[in-house]
Amino acid sequence: MASERFARHITGIRNEEILKATLKEFLLRGSTMRIEDVTASVGIGKGTLYRHFDSRIALLRAALAYGVRELQGRALAARDAANGEADHGLTAVIVELAAMNAQGDPASPASLCRLRLCERWPEPLAAECEPNGALGPLIAAWQADGLFDRGESQDWIAALIICAVNSPQLASHSDGELPALAAHAVRLIRRAFGTL
Repeated sequence: MASERFARHITGIRNEEILKATLKEFLLRGSTMRIEDVTASVGIGKGTLYRHFDSRIALLRAALAYGVRELQGRALAARDAANGEADHGLTAVIVELAAMNAQGDPASPASLCRLRLCERWPEPLAAECEPNGALGPLIAAWQADGLFDRGESQDWIAALIICAVNSPQLASHSDGELPALAAHAVRLIRRAFGTL
């Protein structure tokens, strides 16, 4: 019994290591990323990787879902660190996500959106693989707090936030400008989806 739990734990660690490496290699190589790039990064053979993921598509799908969870965690942490009104939390989230893009973080919105569009997925992606889905819990809370109109689609609100974060205006910022640019983005997003 204990050995089965240990084996599942080791498999979980190895899966996470493989998924992190996949996101990193995808960030570096884009759609030209090969399985060999991932296996070399992790230090495993192709056979080991295929025991965890049966195809390149399955690996990319799992990496995308992992990246979305990472993005969601970073967004929630930024909101929680703002310790203020909903506007400040949204500004903090935009600052954090824009910083992830600027730093070339493998789980950044820009990288995940690029990964989302890199393949012709054989079947539709589940909600947990959609970069916009990372913001769902935040948007629901902001709608409940009255920051956004409750009748608006969370997907549309998330899409506008992700577009703002991935925009050239935020991508070409200097660190000192980022909070002001993020606050301006919040005003524009609130104008589009704010409560009446």
